[in-house]
Amino acid sequence: MGTQIAPYRCAVLGAGEILDYSRVASLIAPGAFIVCADGGFEHCGALNLRPGLIVGDFDSIAAPAPPDIPRIALPTDKDYTDSFYAASHAIEQGHSRLLLAGMLGGRLDHSLANLQLLARLAGQGISAVLTDGVTDAYALAGAGELIVPHRENCYFSVFVLESCDGVTITGGKFSIENYTLRGDDPRAVSNEFACGDVRVRQKSGILVVISQPIT
Repeated sequence: MGTQIAPYRCAVLGAGEILDYSRVASLIAPGAFIVCADGGFEHCGALNLRPGLIVGDFDSIAAPAPPDIPRIALPTDKDYTDSFYAASHAIEQGHSRLLLAGMLGGRLDHSLANLQLLARLAGQGISAVLTDGVTDAYALAGAGELIVPHRENCYFSVFVLESCDGVTITGGKFSIENYTLRGDDPRAVSNEFACGDVRVRQKSGILVVISQPIT
């Protein structure tokens, strides 16, 4: 058995894919603060959620949101994505533990940008998981340890965003001890959970761990 993920008191919804609405809904606590990044509002009906804030340039929202929902309008020409700004506003509201959903699938560049966002949050000391309900992603920035909750019949893979020194992976079918993992080294892909949580430690660098069902 592994660690049970406590429901999140804040969720940021992007306009990407959510493949399992019931699982995403189970990760959101009742009364949670919901921030929608533009078209992320489209997921609220299926999740039975009402957003507390909508952030974006409103180029991907298909139907108008109720006028009483607070919103922050962003310019079309901006430095970061709507999801980046939405997460930033969630943090400004005092939240330090975020569920990021609807941020995978669709445009590959946006999916990669959202993985970078996940890593940036980790570097800021924000605890976050990015999920579409099927695939989960976690990040570790700098020296420390990341605990990846056990999932039955799932792979986990470790990818590097910045060269990582002293990487140690335990709790998987294959272990790594004090290894230097670089961006062009796919050694840590498609590992399997053994009998509990996976622990990933490193001395320096930035990495992302992705868990998804074995298919």
